Amino acid sequence: MIITRKWLEKYLDLSNITNEQISVCLNSLGFEVEQEVDYSKLNTKLVIGHIEEVDPIEGTKLKKTKTRIGENKYATILSTARNIEEDKYPIVALPGAKLANGLELENREILGILSEGMFCGFNEIGLSNSVLTDDEQQDVYYINSIYKNMDEMVGREISEVLNFDDYSFEVDLTLNRSDALAAKQLVKEIANYFDLKINCIENKIKFEKATQSIDIELNKKVEEEVNTVSHTFIGLKNTNTPFDSSHDVWLKHSNVKSTQNKFENIANMATLISGQPFILIDAEKVNGNLTLTKQIIDEKELVVLKAGKDIVNVLGLKTEAKYKVNEETNTMLVVMLNLDQITMRKQQKNLNISSVDTQRYAKPLNPNLYDQGIEELIAILDEYKMIEDIQKVVTTVQRQNYDNIYSITLEKVKEILGIEITVDEIISLFRTLDIEISVKKSELTFTVDKNRTDLYGKNDLCEEIARLYGYDNIIEQPLEYVSFKKTKNLEKKLKDKLSDYLVGAGFNNIKTYSLTDIESNKTWNLFKVKDPVVLMSPLSTQRETFRNNLSKSMIDTIIFNANNGNKSVKFFEMADIFALNGFRQSNLCFGVSGEAISDSLNQVHIRSNYAYISSILMSVLDLYRINHSNITFEVNEKVIDEIHPYINAVIKHKNKKIGFIYKLNPAFETANKIYPTFICEVNLNLLLELADKVHVTNEVSKFQQSTRDISFKLENNVTFDSIVKTLLKDLNYLTNYKVIDKYSDDEMNKQNISSLTIKLSFNSLDHQLTEKEINDDFERILNNLKELKIKVR
Repeated sequence: MIITRKWLEKYLDLSNITNEQISVCLNSLGFEVEQEVDYSKLNTKLVIGHIEEVDPIEGTKLKKTKTRIGENKYATILSTARNIEEDKYPIVALPGAKLANGLELENREILGILSEGMFCGFNEIGLSNSVLTDDEQQDVYYINSIYKNMDEMVGREISEVLNFDDYSFEVDLTLNRSDALAAKQLVKEIANYFDLKINCIENKIKFEKATQSIDIELNKKVEEEVNTVSHTFIGLKNTNTPFDSSHDVWLKHSNVKSTQNKFENIANMATLISGQPFILIDAEKVNGNLTLTKQIIDEKELVVLKAGKDIVNVLGLKTEAKYKVNEETNTMLVVMLNLDQITMRKQQKNLNISSVDTQRYAKPLNPNLYDQGIEELIAILDEYKMIEDIQKVVTTVQRQNYDNIYSITLEKVKEILGIEITVDEIISLFRTLDIEISVKKSELTFTVDKNRTDLYGKNDLCEEIARLYGYDNIIEQPLEYVSFKKTKNLEKKLKDKLSDYLVGAGFNNIKTYSLTDIESNKTWNLFKVKDPVVLMSPLSTQRETFRNNLSKSMIDTIIFNANNGNKSVKFFEMADIFALNGFRQSNLCFGVSGEAISDSLNQVHIRSNYAYISSILMSVLDLYRINHSNITFEVNEKVIDEIHPYINAVIKHKNKKIGFIYKLNPAFETANKIYPTFICEVNLNLLLELADKVHVTNEVSKFQQSTRDISFKLENNVTFDSIVKTLLKDLNYLTNYKVIDKYSDDEMNKQNISSLTIKLSFNSLDHQLTEKEINDDFERILNNLKELKIKVR
């Protein structure tokens, strides 16, 4: 989410508040500021011009223009831009100007003609091509204003019309604060932090009684997934009014690409402010009712709004061309929806886009945002004086509001937070957050802002009080532990945790016979156990000796289940194996056959594979606190026929054999009619011996941590472990690092290099880190990479 200072100033008086203070405020409140951009420092000497004459120079692509750059001031400017026209207002860089793209402008003679300036496109003065249309990437940008007389603005700095000198804050919202996808929520937070009054922009538009009607029907495919359906009709006038350039710049500063359709741009603005996506439809193009349903498009099921057989809108995309609102539209139908987030996350994935609308459809926002959404849309349309009349919003489906009233005693707040605080102090914390507090004796009753979908009970309220009170103001006190004399049994505790983990990962615990036949014991003696225990009077040849492994029993169980129609299974067994001379070893065996992960609801099906079974092994090693860097896997090409000759490994810890991991031979799988099967068996006694039994508890910071990602190229013969010490030296605030991705393409493979992506976490125990402190550490990392002669991607 991106907010800009000048947009905030519409609602708040920030005259005594610096950009750095706003950044500290957002970080302190739990909204991590990932990036700040000061657009005022990108360019110098950019003014508004007016092209009065255009003369093409024969035999060239050049056009000679007479351009007014001030009162009675003119410049001859030559340009090859394809869209040079008379009576347009471009951005002009005058001689001496310095542009964001690095160009320093000076008078230049071309074909004997002195060019006294340059017309600018947005990408030349600091905007990324990612927020520009194809035309905007190539053409000169022309300014339109609905607020000011452009002729009077000629010669003035572009900041006076475009707000191009704005300052932006890119805010990383935590998962629980998706409500702040409505920028108005961040206004409340900043106002509350600085104790500022929010300037309410009054909307004087009156709603008319409904004279038009339409039904929006729900197909059975979606009716259980729809929370809200609302709509209204807006009569339009003055539709030829151009889109204001200051609005265009604000969208681009907000990292949103504007379109050629100004109504779509206005809808995006209202969505950024309110959080409510809009579907805009030319009402006169719709005959009959609309239907919300699902439809297969390009082999993917998508939620769509239809008129008869026509698709009007694919949710998350803009309205289809036939039904778009444009300059010829007299009546605009505005549809506002809220659907189940799982459905819309799937929609976002199928569309493979992250637009203004899809981001908000897929997040847990207040399902009843339509009122504040339509207010913002109307306010912007009113600025353009395009409203003829507005009908009252009609809501045909409305999810019941969740309970937003909670009570807690002052004593309980003090107990949970460990601070001394009064009722009046608590009330003062919620000045502008739309959270009302009533008090009866020592009990506080909170009526929570319905946009705050993250506050559900007493603990959430206490966390909110702590956030607003300020973690800096909470005095640190050591926890008090009461010790009880208790028998220690680390081995049992670890096995219990191991069992809980595997059950949680979807494995079923099996128990099989400890007795087996002599021949299979010899074949499957993976751990090379000597002197097997052979019974003197076995009940049968199948039960004549104690087993020396769990793998054979695991495979027999998988085959038995497959023969009885259960071909996709995940099993584990913890049991002891025995031999003479007092030998007893505790082993763990787990196996997967068929599908490792199956989620029919979300249509996720992942077949068993080596990566999955090895990831389970790594989690087992983590439980025993065994360092992965000491683990090696060695392929054994001389394995028994039942095991795959190449997809197998002996698992070792510093040359100590701790177990085996393997796939069954495809021929064996086919013969026994089982799906691809992967097995792992490890020696738990050895894991316990190797486990790091010294537990170190580090102090946990109460401040908001910040993260940065960095990608760099590394030769394949260089291990990350060998460079990490140098890479991370001389850092003040790094608390954790993790390799999150390794990538290589065909070109990189030819060069024998890969790209590593590292996630870095920064924090402090005694204060909230500033952007400068984080950037200083990050800069040291970049310098360390230079020292290592490693190239950053």
